Amino acid sequence: MAASENVMAGPPPPPPSGSDRQPPAGPGALAGPSAPPTFLLVPGAWHSPPIYDLLRAQLTQRGFPSVAAKLVTVGPTDAKSQGIEQDVVSIRSQLDPLVDAGKEVVVVCHSYGGIPTAAAVEGRNLKDRVAQGQKGGVRMVVYMTSFAIPAGTGLLDGLGGKPAPFFNITGDVIYPIDPTQVFYADVEPTLAAKAVSQILPQSLKSFNDKSSFEPWSAGFEMGYIFAEDDKAIPIDVQKQMQSAFPAGSFTASLKSSHSPFLSMPSKVADTLQQAVDQCAKKP
Repeated sequence: MAASENVMAGPPPPPPSGSDRQPPAGPGALAGPSAPPTFLLVPGAWHSPPIYDLLRAQLTQRGFPSVAAKLVTVGPTDAKSQGIEQDVVSIRSQLDPLVDAGKEVVVVCHSYGGIPTAAAVEGRNLKDRVAQGQKGGVRMVVYMTSFAIPAGTGLLDGLGGKPAPFFNITGDVIYPIDPTQVFYADVEPTLAAKAVSQILPQSLKSFNDKSSFEPWSAGFEMGYIFAEDDKAIPIDVQKQMQSAFPAGSFTASLKSSHSPFLSMPSKVADTLQQAVDQCAKKP
C-alpha cells in the first residue's frame, strides 16, 4: 500500500469550518488588486468537514482561505425526509455569507457532494453577478472525482439504476462496505483507520433524489480532477461525466484512489491553485 503523500502527524489547525478569515497574501494571491478566492469544500456521502483538514492546511499555506461544508444527509437526524434539497440549503448557508460579503468563491465538491453542489450554486455565478453590478459570487466549480449528472437524474441513475456493490442499505440509511479499500486504498493506514472511524450513515433518500441544475450548462467556469485508481467511481465514469463540461474547462488527473485529499493533499492543493490560475487568465 502506497504511503500517503505529505501526511502530517500534527497539521497546522485550519480555520474553523465556516470561517472566512483572509490569510496574508501568498503564492495563491492573484495578480492585481483581487484577493485570493475562498475555497468552499463540499464532502461526499458518509463524510464530515474534518475529512478536509489536511487539504485546508495546505490551502492555508498557499494563501487561500477555505470553508468546509456540512451535509445534512450525513448522519441524518431524520433519514426519511432529509435528502438533496436539505443538503442544498446547508451548502447555501455556508456559501451565501461569503458571496454577500463580496468574496469570490471556488466550490470544490467530492463524490456525492457534486449533486447538491450543482443546485446550491444556481443564481450565484460570479460573471452574472458582475454583469448586474454586484460583487462576489462563484468563480468556479471543481468536481473532484465527483458526480456531475444531468438534471432530472439521481446518484443511483448515475450507477445504472442499481446500488453499488459496496452499499449496505439498512432501513432508510446506507453504510459503506469495506471503506478502507473502496475510499482509502492509497491512504497511510493510520490515517485511513481514523477516516473509517469517522464515517457516518448516509440517508438513502439522498441517493434517490434527483438533481435539478447543471452549472456546466449555465455558463459557470468548470473543472474536474480525475482520480485514476478510484474504486468507488471508476475513471471511465468520471471521464464520461466530465465530457459534458464546456470545451476548455480545467482538467487534471491524479494517480490516487477515491480520496486524494487524504493520500496526496499537497498535490490536490497544487492542482486547485492551477485551476484558479487557469480561470484567472480567462476573459
